[in-house]
Amino acid sequence: MGKGERDDAPAAGQTDCSEALLRVYEFLDGELGPSECAKIQAHLDECGPCFNEYNLDTTLKSLIKRSCANEHAPDTLRTAIMARISLSVFRVEGG
Repeated sequence: MGKGERDDAPAAGQTDCSEALLRVYEFLDGELGPSECAKIQAHLDECGPCFNEYNLDTTLKSLIKRSCANEHAPDTLRTAIMARISLSVFRVEGG
């Protein structure tokens, strides 16, 4: 191994732990393309600590969904949130 190289660095085309954990919610929500999903899934299949974190996130998401299934935000709150999102988008796009 050359100077500065790590033996635990992922091979080309593989995903490291930091990327897998950073993108785990995108993976859970089905927001990744097929190739990105395959990379994250392959990493989770091989990495116990990341798989445990994935299971924790899956459980948490499931509990939140179940707890909030019958809850609805008041219309005034929904309107205020949408207004802020629109303002933020305008600021980003409008500069």
